[in-house]
Amino acid sequence: MTEVMYVLKPLILTIVLECASAWLLGLRNRRDQFLIILVNALTNPLLVLFSMILMYNIGNTYGRVLTFAVLEPVVVYAEYRLYRAYLSPGRRVFLLSLTLNLISVLGGLLWSYLL
Repeated sequence: MTEVMYVLKPLILTIVLECASAWLLGLRNRRDQFLIILVNALTNPLLVLFSMILMYNIGNTYGRVLTFAVLEPVVVYAEYRLYRAYLSPGRRVFLLSLTLNLISVLGGLLWSYLL
């Protein structure tokens, strides 16, 4: 059960932060919000899993560095591609993906620092 919580906690935090941020940025319709939830339900657990594998195999410090330096940019790009394919036209989707992920990462860091 605790293994599931390692994936659910960051996923829930990410969805809350990114949906709220997207809403503030003007993505207010249900379809766009639902897309943000689906995209994060796909990318966040994979990111957490690969991050945990890295930290287990090469240590906490190097694992975190690789997560932020390699895995997060891959997630930004993957989410950008998904948003570009499915969001309403006319959106600046790369900037959206980058902004939402930056907010999510900073929120996660703040969360882990406070707890």
